[in-house]
Amino acid sequence: MLSQEHDFEEFKSQCVTHLMSLQPEFMKLYDIDSYDEWFYDHGVGAFHFKSDNERNLYFKYVDVGSFSTKDNTWKWAWDNITTPKHVSRSLEKVKAFGLENDFEQLIEGLFEGDEYTGWEMTAISAKLLNAIGSYRIPHGHLFMYFIFTNELTQAEYNDLKNKYIDCETHVSDRVAFVCQHLISNKSIGFHEAFDSHPSFDPDDDYQAWCDECEKIRLRDGEWTDNAMAFADIKVVCNQCYFEIKDRNQRD
Repeated sequence: MLSQEHDFEEFKSQCVTHLMSLQPEFMKLYDIDSYDEWFYDHGVGAFHFKSDNERNLYFKYVDVGSFSTKDNTWKWAWDNITTPKHVSRSLEKVKAFGLENDFEQLIEGLFEGDEYTGWEMTAISAKLLNAIGSYRIPHGHLFMYFIFTNELTQAEYNDLKNKYIDCETHVSDRVAFVCQHLISNKSIGFHEAFDSHPSFDPDDDYQAWCDECEKIRLRDGEWTDNAMAFADIKVVCNQCYFEIKDRNQRD
């Protein structure tokens, strides 16, 4: 029977081979080297390539992690408290695969590595998450690694920007909406437009209101002007939304 270490090395090798085949095609298809500048926006999870002649190219990305040349360590993005959850949430599938197969490097948030580790973890993520390409950028003593899941049109990029909010507590995340009463209270009930969970990535924004708002909504038969005025809906980020949900749900 093969050891877990042997199994992991074989799997990792397969993923690296896959990425080595995928990456040149990606670079050629999108003519990546023809662009003069790049920007990544953790606020919306979009990577932007821009040329001097005003050509723009956008991708939705997953922040895989970073390799420190100072400490020779790899840190998964999901283990980095400064990385918004929405740009690393997809890595839950990678971690789950690691748990299922007892692959230690896919489970530990931080571990020692070498100059190849970043590309190896990126290759594994690209394979498991069906990426179309990858990219590495320097950031001080770090190299940051990204995988791209799909191209975005200009309209899609603009629409995506409108779905995210800068949050003083959680940096940035998807917008969500709650009634004014839920913001600073607790145990006053929590009603949602649809069932929510932190691992969900819904097309629609999360929306919630308290027991008193629900009474008025039911009395009026719908969200009337009167009900909306009483609710006085506020915009919060997704992470704030689930903190509010935990605080206000009744047993």
